[in-house]
Amino acid sequence: MTRCPLDANAIAATLTSFINTTIMARGHAVQPDDDLEAAGLDSMAFLKVLIFIEAEFGFWVPDEDLVAENIASPVALARYICRFGSASSSSPR
Repeated sequence: MTRCPLDANAIAATLTSFINTTIMARGHAVQPDDDLEAAGLDSMAFLKVLIFIEAEFGFWVPDEDLVAENIASPVALARYICRFGSASSSSPR
């Protein structure tokens, strides 16, 4: 099994920071383990997160991977990026 070249904790921190600075209202910050839907992220806010992931990590999350297990929280997204980011970024789109 190949080891992830990315640090999942650092990715979760980067995603959490992005969400808190660009999406969440002041005083309503999310934590890495927080459920994003419960925190109030709607589909448009989540699209911003997906665009950020593409810009920051170099790949697009395909529709079939947009399931709760992969996108529920910044930590879940970080684990997904760690698992599939390297393979996706080297594959043709």
